[in-house]
Amino acid sequence: MKKFLIDMKKFIFLFLGFSSLFFSCSSDSDSQPFDSTISIDGVVFVPKQITAYPSNSSVEKSTIFVLQKNVNTPTNLDEMVFRINYPLSQSNASGTYLMTGLQGTGNYSKAENSYAFFNGSVTVEDLGNNKFNITFNNVKGTQGNGSSTVITISGNINGKFLTSN
Repeated sequence: MKKFLIDMKKFIFLFLGFSSLFFSCSSDSDSQPFDSTISIDGVVFVPKQITAYPSNSSVEKSTIFVLQKNVNTPTNLDEMVFRINYPLSQSNASGTYLMTGLQGTGNYSKAENSYAFFNGSVTVEDLGNNKFNITFNNVKGTQGNGSSTVITISGNINGKFLTSN
């Protein structure tokens, strides 16, 4: 009986040791669901939350992307929202889209300032399962209303986007 208890203790310790090893290890990809090198006028923009969802109509498909930096502080809003439009015959969102209105639109908002996209392009690689690789190719934004302030967005974001409706 004593030998049985000793063997059981060894088994339990072995089991606990392997269990803690198994559950405590995680890969780097689990710690952050995406990588971002986006910059706005040379200032790094790393969102905390990224969302992508379809917004299709009877004449075209589209995907709306929302990149939010200050998720929990609405008074200090820092987010980018853009939409790409593509034909119904296209199987996914992959492509390069001009940010001039027909293929794509969007804006960047920080606090009380908002900049509508008017030039440049966004290249989207749809990896399936709501994973995207998105490159901003010198996207320009302006406040409008005669403002001469223009921002430039460049860089890349790659990863798993949340879904929303």
